[in-house]
Amino acid sequence: MSSLSAVVAALAGVLVTGCSSAPPSPAAPSSDPEPVASNASPSDSTRIRIVVGDVQLMGRLFDNSAATDLKALLPVTLNFADLNGVEKTAPLPRKLAVDGMPDGDDPRVGDLGYWSPDGDLVIYYGDVGYWRGISRIGEVDGDIPAVLRNAGEFSATVESA
Repeated sequence: MSSLSAVVAALAGVLVTGCSSAPPSPAAPSSDPEPVASNASPSDSTRIRIVVGDVQLMGRLFDNSAATDLKALLPVTLNFADLNGVEKTAPLPRKLAVDGMPDGDDPRVGDLGYWSPDGDLVIYYGDVGYWRGISRIGEVDGDIPAVLRNAGEFSATVESA
């Protein structure tokens, strides 16, 4: 079975999550027990669809500057790769605006994130903790940590729903 077919088959019954695309630098993690609020607002959101082969994953973008800037790029097809067994990352065509965003965040499983140091879109499927450079910009519906953990690299189109 091809890598894309394996991902599509694995995603068919479940959904997506992931974090940063750069390996952690020694100064990047924070020991702050209380991370700054993320500007993530699910109530003010734009619906999105992530299409992987024949599978459509639904989610939403939050109302913050990075998410708004991502909307201007949609639709966009990205190539995702695994990072540290907890996230899938894909380089965006350009860096996103982060005006008014906190310096970092502690994303949850199922969140969409933006890793500002490298300009990557991230889907979190495991716990990464608080990192400077992470911005939570949305979330994906469903629960698929085990599916993404086993999925290799894949191409996906992110579009307005």
